[in-house]
Amino acid sequence: MSNISRRQFLKGAGVATLAVAAAGVLAGCGNVPGTDVPDVPEVTSVDLRVNFVDDQSGEGVGDSVNGIFETKVLKGTKRYDPKLIPAEKLPEGYVLSSTDEVDIINNGNMNIANVPVHKGASKSTVFLTLMFTTGGVQPRNVEVTVNKVFDLKSNPNEMINYDDVKDSLLEKCKDIEPDTTWVSYLQIVNGGYKATVPLTVALKG
Repeated sequence: MSNISRRQFLKGAGVATLAVAAAGVLAGCGNVPGTDVPDVPEVTSVDLRVNFVDDQSGEGVGDSVNGIFETKVLKGTKRYDPKLIPAEKLPEGYVLSSTDEVDIINNGNMNIANVPVHKGASKSTVFLTLMFTTGGVQPRNVEVTVNKVFDLKSNPNEMINYDDVKDSLLEKCKDIEPDTTWVSYLQIVNGGYKATVPLTVALKG
């Protein structure tokens, strides 16, 4: 390549790059989500419709408003990263079933990515051991429901206290007077969590 043609080539490439960047600025759309590439519709990006589907049935979740998420991806991209979806855009009460990338398909009219979701937990099952101060009464194992979700994988030292179990416990055991200062660590067991510290109680009367 001659020096002149080389200079012309580099100049042309530079102009094209600046044109793409300028178009992105003029469009006022910033960058393609998840990238540093200026968003220029049909040049650097294409529209993508994310459909939220139940991870068991594969059926759509939500409606035409909260059951989809409209976004953009780099032109030519074949897979979509669900981690790019803002939490507030998920259907109410649902969470991502997986953060693995999903295929992008084109149905002839639009680009689509089906992202599996499932109902998020709002309650936890906790197994307690009641230790009686009343003489001759054997310890009692009780299963209670707590209006709280624990995450021991990210916080192994998460604790539970009397206020967490109070409502469910007193509904099941109406004959006790618990120690209201009780706190305990938890361990993961089959079916829920087990409090590692017994809850001291006395029999009423």
